[in-house]
Amino acid sequence: MPRRHGAGRRETGMTRRLKVVAMVMILAVAWSVALETVPVARVARDARAGDTVAVATPQAGSAAVTSVVGLGDSVPAGTACDCDTFVSLIRKALATRQGTGVAADNLATGGLTSQGLLDQMGSGPAAGAIVKADLVIITIGANDFDSASLEDDDCGPRAGLACYKDGLARLRANVDGILGRVRALQTRPRSRIVVTGYWNVFLDGDSARAKGRTYVSNSDALTRAVNRTLAGAAAAKGARYVDVYGPFKGDGSRDDTPLLAADGDHPNAAGHRVIADSILSALAAG
Repeated sequence: MPRRHGAGRRETGMTRRLKVVAMVMILAVAWSVALETVPVARVARDARAGDTVAVATPQAGSAAVTSVVGLGDSVPAGTACDCDTFVSLIRKALATRQGTGVAADNLATGGLTSQGLLDQMGSGPAAGAIVKADLVIITIGANDFDSASLEDDDCGPRAGLACYKDGLARLRANVDGILGRVRALQTRPRSRIVVTGYWNVFLDGDSARAKGRTYVSNSDALTRAVNRTLAGAAAAKGARYVDVYGPFKGDGSRDDTPLLAADGDHPNAAGHRVIADSILSALAAG
């Protein structure tokens, strides 16, 4: 029987059409997957090069910060500084960055200890504010320690900060409790907790140097120990620890007087800006 060349040609043409359709479907699926795996991209035009480029935009459904709560002592409270506190600066920066409204509730109180903050977590304004917040910023611990004994022999680094051992242990236990309660109160998706350290738990800069070398050395050693304690508690509870010692003083050799209020104890406007920038950088890093 003679071979039917015409039928063979029709089959070949159909096969080619099927291949083209299959290729189009594969490309469509690949493009869809690419869009899903790069959710931050939208197409825009580079004015200089005239090319289409990917530009970062918020991912649909991502959790933007809508409410910030500040907790802690006189540092976030803004004592000795007639200025925007770092809590307020963070609220403004997030609102600008996100293009959305951001509320802030700064409940920090001068003189507050870690035990005092822990006591606030049970009920009242702090608990109510935390429930509605998706970012809680905590600065606490400096008031747990008394500077009156700072220059005693057993309160310095050579003695292993022996006179402050019990205080450091209580601070860790209290901050563990604070973070646990904050986490239990949080209801918003992807809620975050930030714990800041200190540049010094006592006087610093020119005010500290006026008290002598022992005061400077011992207060610096205690501050580093407090910061390690706070960082350890934050890590254990899934919070973000933000160092402010480095931004203020580098390795400890930089004079931070320009960042301090006249009392030598609290940050001035520039100091609050440094703290705010440090926290914002940590938040941006994820």
